[in-house]
Amino acid sequence: MKTYITILAVVLFTSCVGLHCLAACPSMDATGDCRVDFADFVVFAEQWLTDGIPTPILSGITWMSINDPGVSGHEAFNGYMSKYEITNAQYCQFLNAAEASGDITFGGNDVVGANGTNTGEDFIGQNYYNLVGAGYTYDGANNGGAARINWTGSSFTVDSGFENHPVTYVTWYGSTAFASYYGYRLPTEWEWQAVANYDGSYTYGCGATINNSIANYTNSTHPYGTTAVGAFGTYGYGMCDMAGNVYEWTSSMYTSSSNRVVRGGSWRSSSTFCSTTYRSGFTTLSRDYNIGFRLVMDGN
Repeated sequence: MKTYITILAVVLFTSCVGLHCLAACPSMDATGDCRVDFADFVVFAEQWLTDGIPTPILSGITWMSINDPGVSGHEAFNGYMSKYEITNAQYCQFLNAAEASGDITFGGNDVVGANGTNTGEDFIGQNYYNLVGAGYTYDGANNGGAARINWTGSSFTVDSGFENHPVTYVTWYGSTAFASYYGYRLPTEWEWQAVANYDGSYTYGCGATINNSIANYTNSTHPYGTTAVGAFGTYGYGMCDMAGNVYEWTSSMYTSSSNRVVRGGSWRSSSTFCSTTYRSGFTTLSRDYNIGFRLVMDGN
């Protein structure tokens, strides 16, 4: 049987005022009570002792602490995984930070990797994000999953109302660069599956069965394609949207070094593609209306 250990939730709330992403609480508030006190430093101390200090700090992440023996024949997972898929607001925060540190540049409508001052891995000259991804009109969605982050000429902003939707139109390079900028990484596909299938009884990331009230996939109510992360409930190890909403990049190769595995299905997928065992691959430069990612952090 799989084991489940205590849940560590480090919640740093963010909100967006108008079109600009701003912190709603002090940046050092790790416990979500909008004040900085001893309880926050307990959280920081635990992370610093095991993982070092991520620089800079990424706000808005809720970490779930998981110890899972893994899928038979593959690696276990013992660490932290983000409860939610990475949102537009969080990717916007990264783009503003990376623009300031010189770790991105622009190529037409594309955000492109550059060699800046951040110590995280750079993919110089590779496309990270498409600012004008038009989305897809399908299954009740109008331009579903469209890119929602814009460049104003001085900063990146998010379309109002889409701050907490998962980021789309992000490549594998753009996802990996985001993770390493803050000292995190993408999960392997087997780590992803170990968490998604919980105690081995889950056929889907939302349980043994799937329906349109517990996952965002074909025939769900989704006028914008994607829905706000967590809108369809919490399952297994306390995770959200591991079935549907957007496919999630992993670090694992699919057929070659230029292809990476995606898992979990998306808002336009049938139930088959949302299963915990279904695997597909996209090129590292693929960016589309139905691909996003989540993070993992080593250590427990």
